[in-house]
Amino acid sequence: MIRASTILWLAAVILIGYAMFQVKYEVVQQEEQLARLNRQIADGREAIRVLNAEWNFLNQPERLNELAKRHLTLVPIGTAQLLPSIDALPMRQAAAPQAAAATAGTVPVKTSAEQ
Repeated sequence: MIRASTILWLAAVILIGYAMFQVKYEVVQQEEQLARLNRQIADGREAIRVLNAEWNFLNQPERLNELAKRHLTLVPIGTAQLLPSIDALPMRQAAAPQAAAATAGTVPVKTSAEQ
């Protein structure tokens, strides 16, 4: 006749074996997922490296200068383009001293010309 303790130990061994199998299965799945993520990271880094190389090629100053000469009709700015004469500048509007002080929140200081 089988003792109750023997059946209990046998059940415990079976449960522990099943639990170990489940843990091992989960670990294998986690390792596969980690390997996939590492491959994705490596692919992403490679793509970034390629994009940086392309960016550096496309932004070479000599290449940009050649493209600008070919596609843009730029000429240096002449002084006549800036302003026809000094008289064309608009004059500044003189603000009243009291109104300027009220907006600034300070007390106006009288200059020697105002005294």
